[in-house]
Amino acid sequence: MRKMRLLHLYSAVLGTFCYLLQVNANFDGYVTLSHDGPVVIGGTITFRADVYKYDGTRPSGTFSYEWKDDGIIPHKYTPDHTRNTTAFWSISYPAEIYSVGIYIVEVKVIKKKTWFNESTRVATKFAVTSLLNGNMTIKQENATTKGNFVSSSLESTVAIDIRKGDLSFIMTNATSISTFWFIDCQYYGHTENFIFNYNFTDPDRSHTIEALVVASFDPPTTTTSLPDTTTSTTVNPPWLSVVSNSSINSTAISTTSTATPFTTSSTTALSTITTPNSLQNTTVPVFGNISFPFVCLNSSIVPPDPHNIYGYFQRTIEVRAPVTDISVDGTNWIQPWAMLNLNVTCEGSGPFIRCLQFHRGNYNVTGNETCGDGERKPNCNFSIIHYFLEPSDYTIVIILTNDISTNIHPVTINIYQATTQPQLSVIVVPVLCSLVALVLIIFGIAYYIQSRARFTVEVADFDFGQSNPDMEYKTFAERLRDSFDSAVRPGSNRISGYKPLGNSQLLQ
Repeated sequence: MRKMRLLHLYSAVLGTFCYLLQVNANFDGYVTLSHDGPVVIGGTITFRADVYKYDGTRPSGTFSYEWKDDGIIPHKYTPDHTRNTTAFWSISYPAEIYSVGIYIVEVKVIKKKTWFNESTRVATKFAVTSLLNGNMTIKQENATTKGNFVSSSLESTVAIDIRKGDLSFIMTNATSISTFWFIDCQYYGHTENFIFNYNFTDPDRSHTIEALVVASFDPPTTTTSLPDTTTSTTVNPPWLSVVSNSSINSTAISTTSTATPFTTSSTTALSTITTPNSLQNTTVPVFGNISFPFVCLNSSIVPPDPHNIYGYFQRTIEVRAPVTDISVDGTNWIQPWAMLNLNVTCEGSGPFIRCLQFHRGNYNVTGNETCGDGERKPNCNFSIIHYFLEPSDYTIVIILTNDISTNIHPVTINIYQATTQPQLSVIVVPVLCSLVALVLIIFGIAYYIQSRARFTVEVADFDFGQSNPDMEYKTFAERLRDSFDSAVRPGSNRISGYKPLGNSQLLQ
């Protein structure tokens, strides 16, 4: 008996020791815990646990995952041992049992060893909400939208991206789903899906888009009216159960689905009209005193129907005009070292980001040009000033970007080397001067020849070189007189009007 007691005591001590080794052993790595929440009440949320080594790689071995949460009726889950280092757990929170709020889920990961186990715990918080979870997105075909900016020249597609788990819940369980659309607190109709198309044509304005998704879980109610002998049966949509004294200024505009007219009691003002818009031939109801929960909270607050699940989505957008009509003024034929001066203007909503790219030769725009570090301009009116040193063809690529568009405009610049042409005066004046000089030379030569001939004749008339013995004793004056005397015509003794001098002897 004593031996049995000692054996039980040894067994208890050994079990306790092994348990302590399992709990207190350090886990060689770490565990991350994530989820795809938040989740709408009644919906399903999925958790994921990943086991890593400290170096970021995945460990090997056998693992056990123990899941639990802190709900009023706790969820617990322990699957079989696995060699996977990733584990998933999906749970739901029905509205009949659970309430909205913040919950905690914890997972304990145990790595099996030969003599002892390694274990660690990790927990995370998540929210169970009363409204559907998701986002409102706006897309425009062939447009680059940034943030909350949309183009005024393109149709906008507004869509509600509901969280996958919430969407699966309402698509499986709801009897009807409708999405009601509002722009600046004006009702623009409803759709049976989550898409709404609209053109925001006024640039430089802001708009608030609201969408209310209503999922009803009640079976459709029918009413029967007997006009004459004809019986008609119509279905009242679930959102007619929400009525308040406050009203929304509603304008019926076409949507992506057709609303069928239906009968109501006399206390509800209801009519139908057909209006053209982006979607034609659509009939939608116009509401009088019917309002909606969660919409335009600054004007009214409407209590929601407890039998419905709602999703409220809101977004404010800024409408901008795209960059268009780029115009470049100035001369693009210049000489080297001459200053290029171009003036660029365009249309669109500012501010603008300007980039200039210079390419030698002809450049073909690909459309993939980007403006990484451009110059910010408040308006689209600026100059391009540049000097080109070498004669060639150049292409200046102008990239203009605003909040919703990018416009790429190439400009070809021709730098030409001009051939220097002499001026007319440089040619005419030397030619004329040469001709005048030539005439003067010819005239001078002719005058010289003529003068030479006349000089020769006169010298022949006055010959002082004759040898006359009588003149050897005569003086110069006497010889000069005799020369004149000898020049008289033959047969005449004296020249007319000439009186001979006296005797030469007296002159001596």
